[in-house]
Amino acid sequence: MRVLSRLSIVALLAAAACDDRRDAVPTVPLEISPDGVSAYIVVSNPNAGIGSEVTVTVRSLRGRNVGPIGSYTVRVAYDSLGLAFGKASPSSEGMVMANAAQRGLVIAAGASADGFKSDDLLSTTFTVTKSSGLKSLALTVNELNSLTFEDQRANLQIMRGIYRAPAK
Repeated sequence: MRVLSRLSIVALLAAAACDDRRDAVPTVPLEISPDGVSAYIVVSNPNAGIGSEVTVTVRSLRGRNVGPIGSYTVRVAYDSLGLAFGKASPSSEGMVMANAAQRGLVIAAGASADGFKSDDLLSTTFTVTKSSGLKSLALTVNELNSLTFEDQRANLQIMRGIYRAPAK
């Protein structure tokens, strides 16, 4: 009985100490002010191995007083030795143009008469070519405007690091 009790305790401690790397990467920034906007990078698999294709999405998180994004310009920098750019996906919510002519940089601009209501601003695919490739992703927001052309950059916080796509 005593051995069984000790084994149960050891099993519980092992389960509590388990390092699930997937859960260590959050899905969204935790806080946003009512008038604030966050921009951040989401990856489909933050633990993707070499040779894996991953979807990299630039998203916004809007406070409750902020309407949809009307237009934007973003830059996603990356280590071209760690990631190979695949393609940019079209948006169903507006016009998005992406340029990846310069290795290590994707520049994208988007505009929507109704706004990007899903908060997905840019969706791209990359192939991982080095284990540290995803850690090299870095976001810059050059323009961020509301539907009424108000500059939202004063209320903008760019979240560093990567977030994982929520489970479907």
